Amino acid sequence: MQELSRRYIEYHAHAQRKIRAAAVIGVLGFPVFYLTWKYVLPQPYESLLLRGIGTALCLALALSPWWPRRLQRYAVPFSYFTFLFSLPFFFTLMLLLNDSNSTWQMSTLAALIYVVLLYDLVNAIVVLIVGSLAAIAAYLLMTGGAPIPIGYWTTLPVLMFALTAIFGLAYSDNLIAREKLKAAASLASQVAHECRTPLTGIRFEADGCERLIARLPPSPARDKLAASHSRVRQHITSANSVIDLLLSNVAQHHRGSPASELHSMRQVVKQAIERYSFKPNQRELVRLDIDEDFRFRGSDLLMTHVLFNLMKNGLRAIEARGGSDHYLSISLRQGEGMNRIIVIDTGEGVPPELRNYLFIPFVSAQRPGVGTGLGLSFCRMIVESAGGTISCESEVDFGTSFTIDLPAVQPVGEDATAV
Repeated sequence: MQELSRRYIEYHAHAQRKIRAAAVIGVLGFPVFYLTWKYVLPQPYESLLLRGIGTALCLALALSPWWPRRLQRYAVPFSYFTFLFSLPFFFTLMLLLNDSNSTWQMSTLAALIYVVLLYDLVNAIVVLIVGSLAAIAAYLLMTGGAPIPIGYWTTLPVLMFALTAIFGLAYSDNLIAREKLKAAASLASQVAHECRTPLTGIRFEADGCERLIARLPPSPARDKLAASHSRVRQHITSANSVIDLLLSNVAQHHRGSPASELHSMRQVVKQAIERYSFKPNQRELVRLDIDEDFRFRGSDLLMTHVLFNLMKNGLRAIEARGGSDHYLSISLRQGEGMNRIIVIDTGEGVPPELRNYLFIPFVSAQRPGVGTGLGLSFCRMIVESAGGTISCESEVDFGTSFTIDLPAVQPVGEDATAV
């Protein structure tokens, strides 16, 4: 279920308007075709109740941007159910109740095309199977166990043939998209190499300047030079981090089984705090609660970058909200099966319409021009490579909480002596 949910969310991550557009089509289509099939071109069976339910669901989905904020995060799963009812279930049931006549055969084929457009390949297959079986069950219940019309069985091979063609072409499109992604990864690697070369030269020059600055006698001019040198080093670090994030998300270098080394999460947190490039007065906002140390199996360097990203987002959100008495906390909690990292900030929060898409590449909660949308997808990739999960809870104008659950592990020596 989690994999199906992720596929559906990622499929609509960069095209949320498609869901609302389909909902509007449903709001208009259900009543219009009820009048058409009931009075203009009468069909053997029509149902005001079924069309009323479909219209209500689509109307609620079309109005999802105006839902209460606490409910907007459920708009995506609600759309999944709405389209399941409105397309495979409704059209298959009406096909059966109308004795599989030609009008409803064509209507059902149109509905199948909508399913393919609104769902990714795997979810489309699941929805079609579940919706069709539910429609057959409803038909048997409504008719007291009447036999399935012969026309349905003769129509089914044609629909399967059409679906095979559609799915086959969709799979070809996926292959093309993967090839494009490989090309993008190759281009990103070349760009990264070309960018890293001058950055390395700048870093060496900055190191030379640092040694020269250390020889100067104390003075205001020396302090300004030292501050400028520090900012140059921060810019170099930031540029290299962006390159790392781009390569990790496009080329997916770090997917796979976690490393075998065990690391202390407390030490990783301390290392992240020591290495992070805080702006003036930002370090005072960070609170640590890391007494409940635990070990994890994976890369300490990559996990440090995960904390970098979460701290950067939290401190940026606090700065955007403004005001005083704000903080960012990092806590460690031990558990029997899973250990937990909790990062909380009291910043501006994440808009409800973006919460379902936070961990998807190139989706950013920041204003245009701020952030690449790669940080949180990088975090999810690293956490999952260590066998864990990452989740987010947020409320606008109150703050955001990120929770990382990692499996509890023991070193080999302790495993061998455990009873």
